[in-house]
Amino acid sequence: MIRFLSSFYDNYIKPYFSSGLEEPDRSHKNKILKAGRLIRNTQLSTAVRADAARDVGILSYTGGYEHAAQAADEYMASMVELLKTPDLTDQHIIRVLEGLSAICYLHVANQDKAQALGLPDTLLQYVSPTSKLSYTSQRWSCYLLNILCCHNIPIICHLKESTALQSSLEKLASLDWEERWPLNYAQELLGVLGLQQSSKKDALHEEDELKGCTNTKSGYMLGKQLKSMCTKYEFISIVCIQFYICTLAVNMHINYRY
Repeated sequence: MIRFLSSFYDNYIKPYFSSGLEEPDRSHKNKILKAGRLIRNTQLSTAVRADAARDVGILSYTGGYEHAAQAADEYMASMVELLKTPDLTDQHIIRVLEGLSAICYLHVANQDKAQALGLPDTLLQYVSPTSKLSYTSQRWSCYLLNILCCHNIPIICHLKESTALQSSLEKLASLDWEERWPLNYAQELLGVLGLQQSSKKDALHEEDELKGCTNTKSGYMLGKQLKSMCTKYEFISIVCIQFYICTLAVNMHINYRY
């Protein structure tokens, strides 16, 4: 009934009160199209294009997953290409990274497109020890890498192939993130990639062995043997199966007692 009344008003009543002029389209999608044209216009300054890239990201984030984010993915290639502009300053890079972070946030299809465009490799260069970017740009690169890894195992596996990434992230993790960031995203990324504080864990296991903690030792050695015998996917499956078996055993024990 409500839909019928709404349709009746739009079709038969509203035209009598309108001025005859079409109202401007202020939807997120239309704003994204306008900002996208600025990004693709190579005649404009890099500052204008970088600001437009940031606007596209904000509009895609606030405009909804299905419509705005899907409309914004058309300009991802231009945004990634903009990052390769020689005269791009730190501030321009940060704005483009902000835009890409918003476009890829919890959007697996856009994350996959970012990987196809080579964005993870560009970010790896940004956080490398030889990078000349400011720490602020490198922090934004860490943040975007975290977003790309969210629910996306192929990108995680791709990043784990980098031999220099762990040392780069450990260096960035030692910086002060508390002033403007809710989390230390370099430390978070180390955890996502399974590289978090590996040296401390090894030292802890050695200490447990010296104390005679056979449970910790056997569990550690079992995991070490499994990792050497199977692929990472098989190892994850085995760990899940072991957890499931342990859960069943605990439930059976509780049911037996009560």
